[in-house]
Amino acid sequence: MAVEPKTTTDVTESASSSSGTGLDENIAGALAYLFSPLTGILFFLLEGENEFVRFHAAQSIVFGVGLFAVYVGMTVFQMMLLLVPRLGGLLSLLFSLAYFVVGFAAFLTWLFLLYKAYSNERFALPVFGKLATRLA
Repeated sequence: MAVEPKTTTDVTESASSSSGTGLDENIAGALAYLFSPLTGILFFLLEGENEFVRFHAAQSIVFGVGLFAVYVGMTVFQMMLLLVPRLGGLLSLLFSLAYFVVGFAAFLTWLFLLYKAYSNERFALPVFGKLATRLA
């Protein structure tokens, strides 16, 4: 007589619920930041009910558009620096270091937002988060 090992079938729910896209909400929230603001727009349009995913998609849109606006403003300012007689080229060259600083800060912020969304945390950026909350 063979003795069968006891098996237990526990049904455990995952820590994160799924979104309307079929992905776990933390995965969908993180993917919304991947190619900000494009993936943010995609998830914002596809996700109708999950507030977590909609918030992160909206924040991705606001972050991406805001960053684009900052870079456009910096470019316009740098072009205006070139109009300064004698020192314009040097000032423009020095100002180009600001592109590196802003780009590096944006990259670190992007990684942080990606991590927070994947960790199932609803982290709102100081300015962009308020806009994202209203959009979501």
